Amino acid sequence: MPIRNLWSLEPGECIVAEEILKNLRGVEVYFPVRDVGVDLLVVKGSKHVGIQVKESRYYTNYRWKSGHIGHSWHKVRWDKLVKDKDRVSFYVFITYLPSVKGHKIGFFENRFLVVPTAELERRLEVKKIRGRNMYCFCFHFEGEHVYDEGTTVDIIDERADYSRFLDAWHLIAQALE
Repeated sequence: MPIRNLWSLEPGECIVAEEILKNLRGVEVYFPVRDVGVDLLVVKGSKHVGIQVKESRYYTNYRWKSGHIGHSWHKVRWDKLVKDKDRVSFYVFITYLPSVKGHKIGFFENRFLVVPTAELERRLEVKKIRGRNMYCFCFHFEGEHVYDEGTTVDIIDERADYSRFLDAWHLIAQALE
C-alpha cells in the first residue's frame, strides 16, 4: 500500500487547510495518509466533506482573445472527477497571484475559488479538453471578478464566470450544517 510522505505535504493543501480553519468555526481538517481521492477532509460533528486542492501560479505574459492578460492553469482529469465525485464535495483552486511593487514582484497573494463538485461538473460542458481526458481551468482575476478563459464561450456567459466562488468558504460551512 503506497503511503503519502507526510513530511512533505503539498504547499497548497497546507495553505487551504489553514484558510479553512481561519474561516470556519468548529471544524477539524485532516490529511489522508494514503491517496483516497481527496486531499483534505473537513469534519464538523458527524458531518464531513472531501476537498480536492488544485494549485497554480499566475502566468502574466499571455493575452487572451478577450483582451485579458494573465491566468492561472489548473488541470483536472475527467476520470478522477467522475471516480471520486462521491468523495470530493468541493474543488478549491488556489492561485498564487503576484503583487507588483515598483518594477518587481513584492509578494504573492493567495486567491481561492471554492467550487462545489456538482457545479464544476455542470460547467464542464463548455470546457476545452487538453490532451487525453484533461480539462484545464485558466482563471483570469480582475479585482473581485474571476473568469475561466479556457472555455468555448464568451466571458459574459455565466458558465465562464467564477466570481461567486471567490473566497466562498461559506459553501463548505453550509454543507456541514
